[in-house]
Amino acid sequence: MTTDTTSAGMPPIAASHDALDVVPVQASDDRSPLKSKVMSFADEGKAQVTGTLDGLAETVRDVATKLEANGAAPFAGLVHQAADTVAGWSSAVDARSVDDLIDDTRTLVRTSPAVAVGLSIVAGLFLSRLVKASAIGSVR
Repeated sequence: MTTDTTSAGMPPIAASHDALDVVPVQASDDRSPLKSKVMSFADEGKAQVTGTLDGLAETVRDVATKLEANGAAPFAGLVHQAADTVAGWSSAVDARSVDDLIDDTRTLVRTSPAVAVGLSIVAGLFLSRLVKASAIGSVR
């Protein structure tokens, strides 16, 4: 009885489906109640993110105005630029659909997994601090 072997003396491995070759099955276009609820939460989250970024941009602009009043005009110009950048992020998030944002996130994870892990750690730390602060505030 003979069997085929590779140069290392091992039998050849039968062709199998590689995880990267598998095409995910797309859900039907009709929205199930669960998907509708998830998308609703995602839309609310998107609105909260844009609101937070807008508030941050406004706060940074206030700091820049105070710096100008205190005679630190060159530094105030940099702070104004930072506020404009944050406002641009808010506009970019607001202009995109939730599906587009999810696709962008998937692309980021595939192309830069280390950056994605780092961002998720920072987001987790931020969320834990936020939850802790809200829990302490509700106790008082």
